Amino acid sequence: MAIRFEPEDSSFSIPNALYLAHASDIAYLRGPVAEAKERLGLQAIAFRNKITRTRGFLGVCDTHAVLAFRGTDPVTLPNWLTDVVVKLVARQEYEGRVHHGFSSALNRSWGRLESILDQVKDKPLFLTGHSMGGALAVLTACRLAKAGRPPVATYTYGAPRVGDPAFCAGYALPTYRIVNRLDFVPEMPLASVRRMLPAKPRFTNEKILGRLKELADRVPCYGHVNTFVYIDRDGHICTDADIAPWHAHAVQRAIATRGKSFLEGVTDHLISNYIRGLEGKIGKKQTGVRRRLTTTLTKPLSGEPDA
Repeated sequence: MAIRFEPEDSSFSIPNALYLAHASDIAYLRGPVAEAKERLGLQAIAFRNKITRTRGFLGVCDTHAVLAFRGTDPVTLPNWLTDVVVKLVARQEYEGRVHHGFSSALNRSWGRLESILDQVKDKPLFLTGHSMGGALAVLTACRLAKAGRPPVATYTYGAPRVGDPAFCAGYALPTYRIVNRLDFVPEMPLASVRRMLPAKPRFTNEKILGRLKELADRVPCYGHVNTFVYIDRDGHICTDADIAPWHAHAVQRAIATRGKSFLEGVTDHLISNYIRGLEGKIGKKQTGVRRRLTTTLTKPLSGEPDA
C-alpha cells in the first residue's frame, strides 16, 4: 500500500511525517535507489562522501522531491560530540554559530549536493534525516534558503542540537523536530552547563563558585530550532510540545529503574520506532536494541544503521 504524501503542505502532517520517516530509514541503506522506488515511488540518486561518511539520496517524482540524509546510531554518535567537533563556529552560510563537526561534514559534500539538486527543478523539495542526518538537513535548509531555493519543509527525527541561541533565533523555516518518547540524542550537545548550576548554591565559597561559572561559560551553549513535535509514552503526537514532560518522564523512569531506562533512550532513538510511533503502534512492542545488534552481526537490517 502506497504511503500518502501531501507535497503542497508546509504545515506539520502525520502522513508527511510518516513518508519522510521512511525516507530517513531508506537513507541508511548502502543502495537506497531500489528501495526508494519501491517504497516511496521516487527515482533516486545516491550520494556519499568517503571522508566524512555523509550519505543519503535525492528522490524525485512528478509531484515532489525529497533529500534524505543518513544518520548515525548511538554507537558512533559520540564521535560527533567530542570536544574537537562539538565547538561552535561562525560560518558565513548561517546566522549565529553552528556545530563545527556537522557543518564541516556538510561543507565537504556540498558540491555533490548542488549538482544533484539540479534534478529538482521547480518541484516542491522536502528535507529529512534521522539523528545526525536531521542535523545535516537543518543546516542544508539554511544554505538552500540563503541561495533563494528554500525547501517546503524539513522533518527531522531524533536530531541533536546544531547551533547556538542566535542561530535558532534567526531560523524561521518550516521545520518539524520529532522526538520519540525518551530518545536521549536530542538532548545533545548540552544546551548550557550554566543552567545546571543551582540558583542558590549550598556552599558560599566564592572562589569555587567563580570557577564553576567560569567552566560553565567555556562550554558551548546550544539551542533547538522550532517546531518541537513529541511522541509521548501513550503514542500521542503533540505539536508545539513543551519539553518539560520529556524531562519529567526521563527523571521518573531513571529513578524507577535505577538508571536502566538509559536502554529505553537508545531503543526510542531507532528510526524504526519513530515509524512505529507515527503509525500509531507505539503501544506494541518496539524494536529492541539487543535484537537489532544481534541480527546485524550476520545480516544488516533494512533501513537500520550499518556502522
